[in-house]
Amino acid sequence: MTMTQEKSILKNLNQLIDKVSELVGIIPYYYNYKGQRIEISYETKIKIISAMGINPEQESLIYWIDYFENKSWKSFLEPVYVIKQGGSIEIYARENLKNCHIELSPLKDLGNQCESLILSIAFDTLIQEQKRVFDDGIYFKYIIPVPLIPIGYYIISIFLEKSIHKSILIVVPDSCFTPFKNKTWGLHLNLWSLRGDKKEGDFSLLKEFARSINSLGGFISINPLHMNEPEDFYGISPYSAISRQFNTPLYISKTAVEEKNEEFFDYANVWKEKIEALKREFDKFYKAYINEEDNSKRFIDYKNKLCPAMREDLKYFAVFCFLREKYGKNWQNWEEKFKKPNREFLSKIYSKNNKDVIFYEYLQWLIHEELEEISKYPVLLDLGFGSTKSSFDAWINQEIYAFSAEYGAPPDDFNPNGQKWGFPAIIPFKLRENAYIPFVKILRSNMRTKLLRIDHALGLFRAFWIPESATPCEGAYVKYPWKDLLGIICLESNINNTGVIGEDLGTAEEWMKEELIKRKICSWKVFYFEKNSYGYKPGNIYPEDALCSITTHDLPTLKGFWYGRDIELRKAFSIFNQNQFERALLERKEDKEKIIALLKQEGLLEGEVLVEKILTGIIKFLANTKAKYLLLYAEDILLLEEQTNLPGTITEYPNWRRKLPLSYEQILKTPIFEEIKTILSEAGRILPSH
Repeated sequence: MTMTQEKSILKNLNQLIDKVSELVGIIPYYYNYKGQRIEISYETKIKIISAMGINPEQESLIYWIDYFENKSWKSFLEPVYVIKQGGSIEIYARENLKNCHIELSPLKDLGNQCESLILSIAFDTLIQEQKRVFDDGIYFKYIIPVPLIPIGYYIISIFLEKSIHKSILIVVPDSCFTPFKNKTWGLHLNLWSLRGDKKEGDFSLLKEFARSINSLGGFISINPLHMNEPEDFYGISPYSAISRQFNTPLYISKTAVEEKNEEFFDYANVWKEKIEALKREFDKFYKAYINEEDNSKRFIDYKNKLCPAMREDLKYFAVFCFLREKYGKNWQNWEEKFKKPNREFLSKIYSKNNKDVIFYEYLQWLIHEELEEISKYPVLLDLGFGSTKSSFDAWINQEIYAFSAEYGAPPDDFNPNGQKWGFPAIIPFKLRENAYIPFVKILRSNMRTKLLRIDHALGLFRAFWIPESATPCEGAYVKYPWKDLLGIICLESNINNTGVIGEDLGTAEEWMKEELIKRKICSWKVFYFEKNSYGYKPGNIYPEDALCSITTHDLPTLKGFWYGRDIELRKAFSIFNQNQFERALLERKEDKEKIIALLKQEGLLEGEVLVEKILTGIIKFLANTKAKYLLLYAEDILLLEEQTNLPGTITEYPNWRRKLPLSYEQILKTPIFEEIKTILSEAGRILPSH
């Protein structure tokens, strides 16, 4: 069948919409938390493909079908290749081509410094995988083996008699770097919650915690450090990123802020006081900088050590921050010349406003210096799933974002109305056409310590898109090039010697979790969810390549879970109606009975059932599993009832603000922490040398 005949068959608009939806990765149905099959409407498909920049009119749809099905054949090369060592690439060429030369040169923008390699290829010796007939001739798909070269990023250049074709080649390892040989444990801390020395939580307090936990053979886990909006009540979430590539100065300890509220972290006032003090410090620094004095050389060295692509982004991020201060927080409201960044124009702004702009580079350097100190101890950083519409990430990479759609989640037991996360969705095919470079930069910026948690790792396979003005019930899953993305994660993990934890909670086919574990991207096993209709699962089902915990920042503390505090709050804030409230209470009662049965069966609970005994019993249960990492939460150790974040609320609940009631020194001296140390030691998670 010719292409003309195919197009005539597809002229029915609905068929065209279905075809384009399939080609851009819209999954036509999904199963909800009740097991019901949800078909995706044409209206939702049209809104999503429109958000991707595709006009849903007939002529446009026919163009895009041709684009997706034939662009590679006419472009000679794919926009990017992600292969394992010893793999191969596909190229597309017209008949009668004879010979060519291929050069593989290091992509120095991303720091690859290896030698170039030149290959000679005779087309008549290659296997012709496929052929297609176009109006201008016959095209063949050839498979070209790539010699065994080091993992990394390369420019692939193919020299023909009258033309040169270029693409990006990314050579990836089989799996991620593994930083720990033995089972270990960690303690999760939120920086805003830390207390000590009569000051607000900052990196100096975190460093003391890290030193103490390291002395006990453990690591610390912390909230994302992404640049967010502390002056805006709606922007204080550490997952609400203005940039996932650059960090918030909120916790710089060079300018400590005196603690004024022992219960809640006051973002706006802490930020105001801190940034004013940092500006005063910068005035002193800038004099040394322009006079090229010794104490400014570390700043220059910091920038020079960044690979060219990251150094350029630091410069543009500093310009972005300067423009935000001058013209408003939302770049979409700026003048057109600032709204769409022209790199030459941005460089002029950088030069013209040198001191004001360098201030923001200075802040990133101070953060870098503190993280360098803290990372002498094992730390688990956290990479959030998305960036806001007004973010630097979206501004500098506008072509890959769908601004009229956002990520979210369909309705489930915890959120019967579903969730809208406020992050514009990344368009899969446009990310690939950009050779995944924005994804690489975000990964590398966050792989600065021994471990990295990747939030919503299942979104690497498919993400839930909600069109603008639609409800979560009107969303759809969109597929992503997961093999490429997972390969790049493995590559960056090995380049940076960082182990990876994939937060893989939620509904997904089991094969997705298996693909993560196959690559040593550790699964996240939350005790609350490791159950079936018969009861809580035994410890031997927990895989070795996993992190296990009782809870997460979005779930109740153990005490809150035991007393149903989260259920009460959901009812109070109208997240649950009366029927859902009563059903949740009944399910919680059954879960508690199953937990008691499990702990008694394992010999971990005797006598009166107290929440303290339940806590230590579950910790002992998890500590004895094969899972490489056990993560405890400070809120559980202190038997707090209120959770860190209650999804579905903003102003109703003090999300991301509640402090710990004790200082780090006091926490480490509590009787329950002493008991937990004994449990960890007996389970082999604290080695004798510690």
